[in-house]
Amino acid sequence: MEEYNQFMQRINGWSEELLLRGLSQFTIRDIEVLEQLAAESSRLQMSFLHELLNHLIKEGRSVALGQGSEELLLFQYCRLTQYVQLSVQEEA
Repeated sequence: MEEYNQFMQRINGWSEELLLRGLSQFTIRDIEVLEQLAAESSRLQMSFLHELLNHLIKEGRSVALGQGSEELLLFQYCRLTQYVQLSVQEEA
């Protein structure tokens, strides 16, 4: 359970950092972080979280390359952060 909590805190930390930078500052580095988190979610057999991360990676890559919609990126970001917040609240 401790590993789960630490993992959720890592995602939460990344999402707060992006919120402070601004969604328009999403970069390829964020994609690399998200890919690591997605791999970890897969290892922990957290399939829905893995799916959320992959959707965010897909939209983020498009935005970082100048081809995507920031609105869709925001939607995927909000889905992920809401899931993480609910998960953290349940543990408290």
